[in-house]
Amino acid sequence: MNVNSPIIQSIGLACVPLHDMPAKTGGLGRKPVAAAVVTLQERDDGQCDIIGARMSDAMDMEFPLAWRIEQELMPNALTIVSAEDRAILGAEAAARRFFVEPRLARVCAGKNVVDPCSMLGEGGVDEQALGRRLSVPTSFVSDKDVQAHWSRHAPQAAEEVALARAVGRMILWANLEAFRTSEPRPFFRTLLPLQTWMYDQAERAPSLYRMATARPLMRAASFAAEWRAYEEKKAQGDPDASWVSFEIGLFHS
Repeated sequence: MNVNSPIIQSIGLACVPLHDMPAKTGGLGRKPVAAAVVTLQERDDGQCDIIGARMSDAMDMEFPLAWRIEQELMPNALTIVSAEDRAILGAEAAARRFFVEPRLARVCAGKNVVDPCSMLGEGGVDEQALGRRLSVPTSFVSDKDVQAHWSRHAPQAAEEVALARAVGRMILWANLEAFRTSEPRPFFRTLLPLQTWMYDQAERAPSLYRMATARPLMRAASFAAEWRAYEEKKAQGDPDASWVSFEIGLFHS
């Protein structure tokens, strides 16, 4: 897993239940109808750009969703996706076998992939519970609700659900990766450009605009100046450069 990759991608899905599947089939009883891939790409000057791609399975006779996701995946990117969603996408691609999706196949096989729910230790945790615990915004829309509002003629609602899930996973990863490495860079490098991009989505994805004011994103914005000063000192080789922790006069909550 290359956590220092200049390209980080997060996948989110919106699914509907498959009622003809046996009980207790887990992810195999869910069919994706929309997906989103959010990409963070670091430029040569060290700044990061965010790109969000939305897609749906709106037309049976058009390219299937798995193939469309394949077109958005970049070689050698670190991919953030849940284990269950990898199983769902693998089953979907195999069920509609016609095209070839080598990048998606690598993701489904777990190559250069990270699941935020497994970053706290063996066994993993529930993604929605983890999001609530860390005040990370995401979509809590159920499969039944997606189905109730799903329309091949108007797939935008399902696409927005998928986009919110992809964004939420990237925020989760940034929080946990900063903790894992004991460095602020994953947190600020990810959340600062992500928040700016989310604000720009006000018309196309209103839920993202609301998510942009969540606690982790506002914290990144509040400490951005301190982080940039720290990074500059490190780049200059300052031996006294240290990231602020719990110090007098700083408010932490």
